[in-house]
Amino acid sequence: MSTKQTIAVVWASAGGLGDVGKFAALHAQRRDGVELRAVAISEDGQATGIETTEVVPVSRREPLQKEMEGVEILKLNITDNNCREQLAAVFQGCDAVVACPGSRQSGIACTCAIGARQIVAAMQQAGVSRLVVLSSFGIGDDYLPCSCIGCFWGCLLTTAFRSTKRDLEQMEEIVSSSNLDYLLVRPLGVDPSELPRNSYKLVTAKGQGNLPITVSKDDVGLYLLEEALAPAHSKMGVTIGRDDAAKIVE
Repeated sequence: MSTKQTIAVVWASAGGLGDVGKFAALHAQRRDGVELRAVAISEDGQATGIETTEVVPVSRREPLQKEMEGVEILKLNITDNNCREQLAAVFQGCDAVVACPGSRQSGIACTCAIGARQIVAAMQQAGVSRLVVLSSFGIGDDYLPCSCIGCFWGCLLTTAFRSTKRDLEQMEEIVSSSNLDYLLVRPLGVDPSELPRNSYKLVTAKGQGNLPITVSKDDVGLYLLEEALAPAHSKMGVTIGRDDAAKIVE
């Protein structure tokens, strides 16, 4: 007889990485034997971001909106003094936490580091050990061989997106220096037009080859949930991309 698992999913209300968290929550909501606790974070604590999830065509947003309608989503201002206490209350009794606390897009507030700091402290307070965090390729050692897209993204991170790079690096440092059973997940481009395949491809060490430059937000969200439910990698980073061998889900 299977035991129900309780998974908290925390996502930034704005940005493509936050969208991945919404899909992770959707997968949790659909999964038998899983209780979802959902938290949307922002700088004002006013939005879930469900209605602004960027996918192409826009009709792909409808199942997400419909299935999340009945889900209680806690909206938090990530900068509030009592944010940590509210997160700890949500995390109490959870088996794992999935966190997508910020963005790597220009023009969106950098909340990865502050989000990670609040989440890690709240997990420690609540006694939850498993944390699966969404980061980005180009941060830390993503194990990928040199490529044009990798060089281009690396150049952007060190020039136009310096604050984004610093925010993501600080997030990874906060997570990796904690005593938690963490996993850093570094996706390539989470393209709004990339269709789900209910599959993905991982690179976990050097010499395993490259990955396609885009991957479905839905598929990355699926992996985040699966690592929360049945951990296969611990205290390391993995890079995730599209699985071209898998068929697109109609």
